[in-house]
Amino acid sequence: MSIKNLIDQNELKTAMTLINESNIPSPPQLLMDLKAELALKTPDEKKILDWVLKDIGLASSLLKTVNSPLFGLDVEINSIEHAVKLLGLNKLKNHIIQPAYRQALNQSFKNFNHISRHSHYVGLIAELIANEIETSDQGLFYLAGLFHDAGILVIAAKYPDSLDWYNSQESHPITLTLHEREQFQVTHASIGVLLAKKWGLPNHVCNAIYLHHHLYATYRSEVSAESVTMAAVLKLANYLNHKESLSGNVDSVECNLMYQNALDELMFDEQVIANIEGGIGAL
Repeated sequence: MSIKNLIDQNELKTAMTLINESNIPSPPQLLMDLKAELALKTPDEKKILDWVLKDIGLASSLLKTVNSPLFGLDVEINSIEHAVKLLGLNKLKNHIIQPAYRQALNQSFKNFNHISRHSHYVGLIAELIANEIETSDQGLFYLAGLFHDAGILVIAAKYPDSLDWYNSQESHPITLTLHEREQFQVTHASIGVLLAKKWGLPNHVCNAIYLHHHLYATYRSEVSAESVTMAAVLKLANYLNHKESLSGNVDSVECNLMYQNALDELMFDEQVIANIEGGIGAL
């Protein structure tokens, strides 16, 4: 199942044209190699170590992660080999792939810093939400958050003033795509789904990136249950991040409608939301 019946083909052509004009590079080979190796049933630990050791950014990120309060270690870890042993290959998948994607986006997209903090926190909140549902890979929820607004940067490459325009649209998550088509003849979601596919993200993550500004009744018969859930998590993560930035006071009708839509789809009650918000406070 896919979103091909939901996306206007002319809009998709416009999105592809903008991506090509922006000269967005393919994802780094190291990232793709790591991703492929860690996806194997029995990854080669030595090969992974060699790759990480060759990349200063990845190595430092891994050490920072393992020495964070999250792991509560009594001594500082200075060895990548030791860090990998402590984490184990299952946890290593998220703790290497996530920062590697973020680093690659930062190197590949002009103005990535403009959305980096927002996307990073939406990804972290999406992971917290994923802890409340049955899922085998919370890391994919982080990546969905990290990529969900990447299309904005492609539009900004052609329309530099658009970043300020997007800042003014935060309280309009439902009508945003209508306004985008009026302004740019394309949406960041259409561009985002193509970028996510180009960068090797799974199909249901790509679908969710396209759908996170839509009410689920408009698409739930067209895509898989995984896509519907991922889209609902992205909507909720965006809402909770927006609520945090406003110190808890969200008075936008559209934001609250999207919030209720996500709750209905995920079947969350207020106690679950309270648990998630407690986790957000610790980020």
